[in-house]
Amino acid sequence: MKILSFNHYWRLAAAYLCYLLFAIGACLPGLYIFALALTPIDSAAKQRKVRDAIQWLCRLYVNIMQFIGLMNYTVEGTRIEGLRGHMVISNHTMLIDAIFALAFAENLCCVVKSQLCVNPFTRVPVRLAGYLANDDPHIVEKASRKLHAGENILIFPEGTRNQYDLQLDFKRGAANIAIMSGAPILPIVLCCMPRALCKGDSWWYLPEVKSRIVMQFKPVLKIEDCIDITQPRTRQYRRLTEWLRDYYLMHVKKVVGSQTN
Repeated sequence: MKILSFNHYWRLAAAYLCYLLFAIGACLPGLYIFALALTPIDSAAKQRKVRDAIQWLCRLYVNIMQFIGLMNYTVEGTRIEGLRGHMVISNHTMLIDAIFALAFAENLCCVVKSQLCVNPFTRVPVRLAGYLANDDPHIVEKASRKLHAGENILIFPEGTRNQYDLQLDFKRGAANIAIMSGAPILPIVLCCMPRALCKGDSWWYLPEVKSRIVMQFKPVLKIEDCIDITQPRTRQYRRLTEWLRDYYLMHVKKVVGSQTN
């Protein structure tokens, strides 16, 4: 039987602690959010307060993970202050990708799994935050209206975590929303090296060495700079999906390659 290092055992303990903190932390803002639900202020103000609380909690959580030695992270690129009306997209490598996006990009409306909209512990926060269910048949139209109103939509074009860095099987949902709304796209590239918290892995499965997470904010993309917008809509959806996949393949290769050289 392979003997694990002290550092590996420490990170296993840190992982357990982080899961425990996440469970506790999810309850604490829950109390604040339930209190907001009873507060006589307009729904837009409630929504922003809920999103700010979620961002604060996610930022605290990633900093705790780094402080106790579970992983290291760096944030590269220029973040836009006062971000409004942008599609925020990211590749989907690990379980905590959404936590990083929520921690460092402001006022995000997330596309979430439909189960969170009916779960008794999450449905009130999800509703007050104005999040969208991923199985909503009108999601494209609803997301477009939110973008036109100045909200930012967070979506993972892959829909689920990939199996390896360069898999990147992009679906058309993100492209459909971007083209229908005409919103600019803010790409976030997330890489975890070595990979951890992958799809299908148990929570206690950790690489032998501490992972380094690189989060890159890329320049904003305009749809007309990516594809020919005079083509029929159905072709635009397909071409933008392919363009974004190739864009991410290029940048993920650069990040992963820079860490192995």
